[in-house]
Amino acid sequence: MERTLRGLPSPTATEKCPWCGSRITHAKFLQVQAAIRADELKKLADHEQMIRARLQKEVAIQQQKLLKEKQALDAQRAKMNKQIEGVRQEEERRRRKEIADIRQILQKDRETALLKKEAEFARERGAMQKKIADMSRRVAKGGEVGEGAELDLFEELRGAFPDDQLARVKGRPGVILHDVRYKGRSSGKIVIETTPRASWQHAFITKLRQAQTELEADHAILSTSAFPAGKRELFIDSGVIVVAPARVRAMVEVLRKSLIAMDVAKLSDAERADKLNRLFRLITSTGFKRKLAEASELANEALEIDVQEKRAHDTVWKKRGTVLTRIKHVLREIDTEVSAIVEAREENEPVPLRPAAWRVTSK
Repeated sequence: MERTLRGLPSPTATEKCPWCGSRITHAKFLQVQAAIRADELKKLADHEQMIRARLQKEVAIQQQKLLKEKQALDAQRAKMNKQIEGVRQEEERRRRKEIADIRQILQKDRETALLKKEAEFARERGAMQKKIADMSRRVAKGGEVGEGAELDLFEELRGAFPDDQLARVKGRPGVILHDVRYKGRSSGKIVIETTPRASWQHAFITKLRQAQTELEADHAILSTSAFPAGKRELFIDSGVIVVAPARVRAMVEVLRKSLIAMDVAKLSDAERADKLNRLFRLITSTGFKRKLAEASELANEALEIDVQEKRAHDTVWKKRGTVLTRIKHVLREIDTEVSAIVEAREENEPVPLRPAAWRVTSK
């Protein structure tokens, strides 16, 4: 390329064309260079728009699927509520039938039939209590949150996420490996330590991090009721989420959704790390902890409603048992009076010889 004395290209200077390799003027070279840059920028913008459109479409599909799953869950919950109402109505019909049967027993004046009815009622009452309790637990599955380290997290998580694979890790008591499944394949793994702790030790974090590495898990959750000084309910240490047992299920739901979303989006390692950092900042934020506590309080209120309902049933059954006992005493008195009349002997009347089985006895 020819240059002037000042070091600038001369008007007649030539360059090699980036496209065809021929010799062109410097001005033309600059135009070609600008055209190439504009074309590359346009291609890059078109590619970014295509990726954005694809991601928006996938997000819309996921949102639609989540909506359908929520509708199915609501329908299941409504069905369970209907079944519980049917059980209650059946119990009311049984109660009315038992009252009619008791009246019939009074009319027949047979204590043995009453005792048999009492035993049958006791068996049916026990079965009905168990059935109502089971129905209540099944209805509460979507939002049930238990307090305390005694919560069986394995059964809780297996019931909450039936499509996932959960397994107790052999050789590591209290450790659960939660394999998040989406469309039949793994989207990530969460290792959960559930061993009850009486006091806090930082070694818990170290051991769980080691288990996370060995099991190739994406996340690690330490469920514990014992926290270090200055910490409570929820904090993150060395990438391990330390949380109270009552909050584990909610935490798994958050991590599970993030794993599926990142798997669907096919994010790179750097993008996944950035998303994970942002997710951890959200988890440890004051607003997130407040919402988590609010959800727990609402779940406890729902459980308290079930407890109150159970107590109401117990009160009714206790009153009914008291009435049955009083009926039995009345029948005994009637039987005693009838026996006194039937077995009374007139003066000079010989004593009848009857089998002992005919005599009416009272206990």
